[in-house]
Amino acid sequence: MTARGGISAFQFFCTVFVCRAIALFTFIITNKESFPPGDRAVLFAPLALVGTAAVIPVLLVLGKREDRTLFALTDRLHPAVSKGAALLYTAGAVWSAGVSLTRFDLFMSTVMFSGAKLLGLILLLAASAVPVALRGRETVARMSLPVLALLAASLVYVGVTVIGEFAPADLELPLRNGVLPLFRNARSAVARTGELAALLVFAPHIRGGVKKGVFLWWLSFGVTGSLLYTLTTGVLGAYGERQMFQLYALTVLSKLGAAERLDALICAIWVLCSLVRLAFHLIVAGMFLEGGFRVHRGAPLYCGLALPVLSVYFVLSRSVTVFARVIGSGINDLIFLLLLIAAPLSVLAAVKIKTHVQAKKGIL
Repeated sequence: MTARGGISAFQFFCTVFVCRAIALFTFIITNKESFPPGDRAVLFAPLALVGTAAVIPVLLVLGKREDRTLFALTDRLHPAVSKGAALLYTAGAVWSAGVSLTRFDLFMSTVMFSGAKLLGLILLLAASAVPVALRGRETVARMSLPVLALLAASLVYVGVTVIGEFAPADLELPLRNGVLPLFRNARSAVARTGELAALLVFAPHIRGGVKKGVFLWWLSFGVTGSLLYTLTTGVLGAYGERQMFQLYALTVLSKLGAAERLDALICAIWVLCSLVRLAFHLIVAGMFLEGGFRVHRGAPLYCGLALPVLSVYFVLSRSVTVFARVIGSGINDLIFLLLLIAAPLSVLAAVKIKTHVQAKKGIL
């Protein structure tokens, strides 16, 4: 058993919030008919419920004291199970990091530097994440706090400066298409939050209760997203629905001083968010590999992990159409189901069956 320590539960959830926030800001709504503007205002409620329920298998793996890792259970089954789990969860972290890089590239090359080739910037971002990851999870957790503070301050400033343009007449009533589409969108949003699988290896290094923070995290993230989308709809109206990156379109209206726009400053903060997210996923991938193969988490490992992350990026970033087709295929739903629900429940069931069989044979 590993001693508790390292980072606090608050720091962990702040880090996950930063990671998830950049995905929210660079989110592309591929099918606006299935995501009605009215439903976005109340999405936080089903999001908190569905998200919390989906993480229950992970919390069961952690145990009552919340200090157990997935590998504490897989090692009781067979070393091959631990190796398979390590490869599975490492692939999930690599995929999530690659998708994040692609979203960032599509955002920058579409609205900030239209038509520009940003391979150099992406490589620089990936290269910068390696030394950050080398400093360890504590450094990334501490880094996330000021980044989150900057992000929150910028969003509050945007809200204050554009609220005068808010037109309630542009809002739509929620649930116009019924309850099922609302829960379907909540499920899709939850499926884009695979970062919580990190608890399977992070838990012994977190001080404080994790379980009681899960629902509060989902609720706070959901409320933030709902408020931002409501503000966007009320300020931009039909124009916002035609924008690929709606939340960025909102920041364009905000001004710093008499004439200077704030969107460039906000994009700089989003770059920091992307750096935190990429470094976090490299650390998570390294910890899963360490759990299954007892490898050393150092520069060679993180550099090696950055290569498949870039491979995912090269495949997905060929065009917005390719990215939208892949993401719209339901692959995120499948990965989330596998990593946070199916795999933990399967391991728990296998351990319970093995323990029962051994008890019947008088081994225990």
